[in-house]
Amino acid sequence: MKNFCSKVKSFMVKRGGLIAGCAFAFVALAANTPCSIPFYESEEPQGIERFKKFN
Repeated sequence: MKNFCSKVKSFMVKRGGLIAGCAFAFVALAANTPCSIPFYESEEPQGIERFKKFN
């Protein structure tokens, strides 16, 4: 179990910035695109307005 934890930790240290960058890009993309299903548009979470380019 310790070997697995150390491998996960080293992976997160090496690739953590990439994962965080991809997550930020996904949030920015999701904030600026409307729902593709016309019958359902969920409520926006609080604080997503600061990621929107167009209001």
